[in-house]
Amino acid sequence: MDFVISSQLYLDYNKQEEGFLSQKKSVIVGRKHLNLIGKELLLNGEIKNNLKKIPESVYGNTLESLIGAIYIDRGIVEAEKFIIKNIYNSIFVNELSNIDYKSELLKKAQKTKTKLEYRVLKKEGPDHKLEFLVGLYMGGGKITEAKAGSIKEAEQKTAKKAYNKRALF
Repeated sequence: MDFVISSQLYLDYNKQEEGFLSQKKSVIVGRKHLNLIGKELLLNGEIKNNLKKIPESVYGNTLESLIGAIYIDRGIVEAEKFIIKNIYNSIFVNELSNIDYKSELLKKAQKTKTKLEYRVLKKEGPDHKLEFLVGLYMGGGKITEAKAGSIKEAEQKTAKKAYNKRALF
């Protein structure tokens, strides 16, 4: 799937810088995006389970399995068509295309030769619904912290808080 998305991005945005393409690709193939598409394409009744409520990640995982099944049954051309139509051109892409605060903050830090460090401060909840508290440290001191369902998302949230504190750099 990554190759199809990367190729199409290059064809559509060949005048853009590598950073733009990487960021756009990361949104398109990101778990959040795939979960939204999976939820849109797959009906609850089509996923056999014994759960009271299906976790969001099941939709993205099922979507990826569907792409594999299309590839095996119909071949690479049909799989590519499905990926372009349903994932690359998804209605959710623009909704999710936002600033990568972690990258933007890193650029600022590198310009000023400031060291940034993300630390997991707390992990709590049952295994199927963990929450992570991540702190962002600059020059040894904690400047922000945020909670989310994944370390990556918590890092992004705390980076956004720090980014919005314009007086940091």
